[in-house]
Amino acid sequence: MRSEIICGLDIGASSVRALIANADGDVLGFGQAPTKGFSKSVVSNLGLLSDAIEASVMKAEEMAKARVRKVITNVSGVHIRTFQSRGSVHISDRPSEITENDIKRCIESAKIIAMSLDREAVHLVPVRFFIDDKMEISDPLGLFGSKLDVDLNIITSLVTVLQNVTKAVNLAGYEVDEMVVSGAGTAEAIFEEEELVSGAVLIDAGKEITEAALFLDGKILDSFNFPFGGDDLTQILQDNLKVLFDQAEEMKVKYGLSAKSEITNLLLPKVEAVLEEMHKKLEVFLKNKKSLPHVCVVGGVARMDGFIETVEKVFKMPVKMGSLKSGSKVNDMTFACSLGLMKYGAKKIIAARSGSRAPEPIGLAGRFVTKIKSVISEYF
Repeated sequence: MRSEIICGLDIGASSVRALIANADGDVLGFGQAPTKGFSKSVVSNLGLLSDAIEASVMKAEEMAKARVRKVITNVSGVHIRTFQSRGSVHISDRPSEITENDIKRCIESAKIIAMSLDREAVHLVPVRFFIDDKMEISDPLGLFGSKLDVDLNIITSLVTVLQNVTKAVNLAGYEVDEMVVSGAGTAEAIFEEEELVSGAVLIDAGKEITEAALFLDGKILDSFNFPFGGDDLTQILQDNLKVLFDQAEEMKVKYGLSAKSEITNLLLPKVEAVLEEMHKKLEVFLKNKKSLPHVCVVGGVARMDGFIETVEKVFKMPVKMGSLKSGSKVNDMTFACSLGLMKYGAKKIIAARSGSRAPEPIGLAGRFVTKIKSVISEYF
């Protein structure tokens, strides 16, 4: 059973949070520690970050009465980029049944694009397949054809970011089993499966960055990151009102975006500008659908009075505050990402037990993690 213990590890700007569960998704323990050595989603001090990771996981282990060997952790930041590519493979001269191996070969052919050497794929997301240049389908497995094509979204990260996070986890005494874009992890905890299938948008407005993640057909299509967070709003107040940072933080929380005050007048234009930039990137996705997507906001900034109303004003559609799925044994929203990472791991184990393919709302990062292990093995 030990091999089926799952740990979701959320390395955030303010806290590192770990959540442990068994293979059935039953939460056994969780813990958190203040983040150190990590700023703007980049490792700045390996020793400090590894200590924070170790502290959070050890607290979760103590509660769970279980030992963790591997973790599923997150990656985010303005360095995240998405590329679109098309791949194609010949199956046979006569129509033959399309196998799992044919699909993998097709995805691999699409992955070979002109991507700089400083980048690596975190998620490989098949958007649509084509059989014999005619039939557009979502899942070609078992169908017949002579040629298979795929339109693939490749969500990438800087290699150095992934290497440094992996090394910090290793220094803490654990292995990285898989890396997942933060928004994809959080979405697993707050959206129902049918919402991810019909279309969903997650806006995570945090301490240092704001991330927007798009989902359709149960898969993450894209992830946009903006260098804007709660600290930037606090800094605006500090610079304009000539007060201490902590005082500016208190004012931001107290007045928010809806009060008729000097505070609101200073903050609202910046928030609206960021949301308008975000809306431009999401506009095609929001409009090219038969029904409106489910839009949820999470994060510290999202809890500011008037933030949801501001998003609704800019997006011109209903928006709701994200909350954990009903039935969850964890009710603290700050654990949403670590909970979602755990749920992803549980899905993979359940799929492996049944012999079916693992659901891929997230991505295929395991191959890269193996590569990272070989790169940093000299240290251990």
